[in-house]
Amino acid sequence: MLWRAIILFVGPGFLIAGCYFLTVGRPSQNVQAAPVATAAERDFDIDALHAGVEEGLVPASAARTLKDRSRLSTACDERARQLGTLLTETDRIIVRPPFVIAGNVSETKLDHQYTQTVLPTMRALNLAYFDHAPDEPLTLLLYSNERAYRDTSWQLDHRNTASYYGYYIRTDRRIVANIGTGDGTLSHELTHALAHFDFPNMPEWFDEGLASLYEEADFSEDGLQLVGLSNWRLNHLLNAMQKRRLGTLESLVSAREIRVERQAVEYAHARYFCLYLQERGLLPFFYRKFRGHAASDPSGLRTLCEMFGTDNLDSVDRNYRQWVIALYEQVRRPVPHE
Repeated sequence: MLWRAIILFVGPGFLIAGCYFLTVGRPSQNVQAAPVATAAERDFDIDALHAGVEEGLVPASAARTLKDRSRLSTACDERARQLGTLLTETDRIIVRPPFVIAGNVSETKLDHQYTQTVLPTMRALNLAYFDHAPDEPLTLLLYSNERAYRDTSWQLDHRNTASYYGYYIRTDRRIVANIGTGDGTLSHELTHALAHFDFPNMPEWFDEGLASLYEEADFSEDGLQLVGLSNWRLNHLLNAMQKRRLGTLESLVSAREIRVERQAVEYAHARYFCLYLQERGLLPFFYRKFRGHAASDPSGLRTLCEMFGTDNLDSVDRNYRQWVIALYEQVRRPVPHE
């Protein structure tokens, strides 16, 4: 009776202890706290992911994508650190891979520019044109007034920016813009930056035409399309047409680069030709077809001729000029009062 009482009293304690030991395991003789995950490690374990690929559990493409994201995130953090040594103490910096965004406004306002302008613009451009995402950091320096914009441009690049509100340095993957004038300049330069990852050998006429198109644009109701609108460059185009100083479309497309002395006119010419293509639903089609044949057709002239089913652009040029005049008449027509 005594042994039975002892077993009934002590036995449950041993049973509980044994279950705990089997479940938890023996305590380590050298216990260390787990290190805090870095920004690049919070979402996934790269080594475990690659192990899963070798075992056939995860597609190899997924592993490469996640590893690329980790590398890009690390590169953005490093770019932000370097940027902090170059900018003033009043500038703020946020990291939103692939973007490093800085300027003389609060972090909240920088994030607002990212969510309300940068992200929607990038999404719409990717849907219409781009298949290759940035694999290097893109720096956006955004300033709320002309003084801060000019000071930074001079400090970093020794640029006199009196005649324009923003620019993009391709070698540094860096945009500097005065956002106090609106979002148009940022959209223009962002189009340049994203296009250069997707179509690095794009000729200057198309590069400037496409970027200029989106300096004045609206989003579709669903936010998935960016639609270029008419803007102040139309005056340069009409003035050149009136004075019979506008070159042919074929000369614009065939030129190796835009002439500095005729920059205003040729930017307008290229922009409105892109708008002409957009109005006919041809712009994304032309972009992708041209990109695919750029090695054998570096100017895009042959691709344009094939698209319009012609041997040259003479007839297209005539229709384009008539369209420009009709557009001007439509734009200057007063809106009737209701």
